[in-house]
Amino acid sequence: MKKPTAFGRKNGLLFWLFVSVASSWSRTAGYAEAFNPPAAWDFYAKALVTKPLLTKSLTACGTNAFSDAICQKLLRDSNSKSSEEGKSKFDSRRLIENAFTGLVWSGPIAHIWYSLLFGKLTVQIKEPVVSLVTQIILDALIFSPVTVSGYFAVRSVLEGSGFAGVKDKLKTRLVSSVLGAWKFWPAANVINFSLVPIPFRVLYLNVLSIFWSGYLTHVNSKKIATSPEA
Repeated sequence: MKKPTAFGRKNGLLFWLFVSVASSWSRTAGYAEAFNPPAAWDFYAKALVTKPLLTKSLTACGTNAFSDAICQKLLRDSNSKSSEEGKSKFDSRRLIENAFTGLVWSGPIAHIWYSLLFGKLTVQIKEPVVSLVTQIILDALIFSPVTVSGYFAVRSVLEGSGFAGVKDKLKTRLVSSVLGAWKFWPAANVINFSLVPIPFRVLYLNVLSIFWSGYLTHVNSKKIATSPEA
């Protein structure tokens, strides 16, 4: 019998992690049904009400993993066309770390922030247009820098670079990433904050984060040249 390869063991770990959290989610939500689209949506909607933090965290975990997989696939295909060495290996550890970041950071911080944004921070504003503009501005000025900083911090810790890695990434990547967020999220949030029901706004964010997380994981992974100190 052949011994499992390192790639096989890593993907086995990823599969085990996915099954474990999915099973836990099913139990804590209170019921499980045979899969069909209407039942799946009812299950998810109920979970958003009964276990909102867990549900949003697991959703961010899944979308981060999916986003990273797509990003790696696109980069591998692009590199294979421009390099004689062919495709680079799929980085399973990177995918797992990105998924874990969604679970412990991206999902929870979005849940907490949206509770504040649509609660204490703007609930007193009665004019819809003023409320929408205020929410978009607050999201851009507060949430974008915080969530991007936290993303780089968690990824640095998982990668083993510690405080020095966090400091380096914030120094070399934070400003450009926040500027990128300001180009992407305000327009997206016009729809989210005005048309999407509040319980589903983090879901909307998570779906669009498939694209945004792909950008962030690419920025996090690429090497940035720094000029030597004088």
